[in-house]
Amino acid sequence: MSSDVNPIDFKELFKSLMEATPLPTFVIDRTGVILHCNQRSLQLYAPTQWAPNLRLEQLIRNPAIMQLVQDSIRTNSLQKGQYEQGNSDIAWKVTVSPLTHQIEGTATEIQYFAVVIEDMTEARHIERIQRDFIANISHELRTPLTSVRLLAETLEDTIDTNPDKAQEFIEKIENEVQYLSELVAELLELSRIESGQTLMTIEPIGAERLVREVMARMLPLAQRHRVQLITDINQGDTLVAADSKQITRVLVNLAHNAIKFTPSGGQIVIGTTLQQDHRAQRFFVKDTGVGIKAEELSRIFERFYKTDRARTKAGFIGPGGGGTGLGLAIARHVVETHGGRISAQSTVGEGSTFAFTLPVAIRGEQQD
Repeated sequence: MSSDVNPIDFKELFKSLMEATPLPTFVIDRTGVILHCNQRSLQLYAPTQWAPNLRLEQLIRNPAIMQLVQDSIRTNSLQKGQYEQGNSDIAWKVTVSPLTHQIEGTATEIQYFAVVIEDMTEARHIERIQRDFIANISHELRTPLTSVRLLAETLEDTIDTNPDKAQEFIEKIENEVQYLSELVAELLELSRIESGQTLMTIEPIGAERLVREVMARMLPLAQRHRVQLITDINQGDTLVAADSKQITRVLVNLAHNAIKFTPSGGQIVIGTTLQQDHRAQRFFVKDTGVGIKAEELSRIFERFYKTDRARTKAGFIGPGGGGTGLGLAIARHVVETHGGRISAQSTVGEGSTFAFTLPVAIRGEQQD
């Protein structure tokens, strides 16, 4: 080795390697005293006051984890374990590895132990979502498929003897097939949006134009169900940065739900107004419908979550009138992709208001 090469400073190298480790890591001696730890471990367990000879058990107060550490020290072997906190998704994977250091020029060995903690919470949360998704999609598919099978069997028995009844069964089968088609289409759309595969064409568009277009599309349905549909437009000339097709779809979905849950003679308002900071435009759909229970309100934007189907207007198209349970989830993802936020307020027996914001188009983007 040439004399102009600096010798390796193993102490500094060790510290650098510790900080480069993406997981919280402690190095302790056989008595449990912490000799070194990285910043990620301090973020996980921030001591109120760092003191000499601080012991690991003073930071980690989980008896099961400390038992794993003691087992590694006692047996001088690698130990692994996974620990959960109650019924929550919070889970940690802990690994304790023996480290041997031999003092240079002697036969003396010093035993240390590396305690590495991997947060499995996000992975467990994803697993739960996947389980819920499989359970929900199985239920959503099984119900209409069972109905189609039973209707087809009954149709076979009545098609020759009772043509009118057979036609009724055919219409019901068509409704169930339509529901299945919508479910598959919305599943694919939600998947594309969540994975970022849906390209958004963000362009300046007038807020009033979006409201007027949805008003025109939903007015026939509102009239059919004898519900009054009106607009409430303030600062409608404001240009928002939006994919008009996607945002129109969000407003249509909100208006469609409002009609579905508003009794005949009720009123629905589709409106827009500029936020006080002039940086975002608020769009809203307000109805005088049956409202949503407080315990359901926090979950309505989840995939497949459906409020009480008994609240739906009788005769509405679709199994039980409940829809696929994906519309609001799609709406949330579309709005958030635009940089906005969607929310809901409701009082049982009085009505609901769904609202979302869109960023105002910057001046350089605005049309003359």
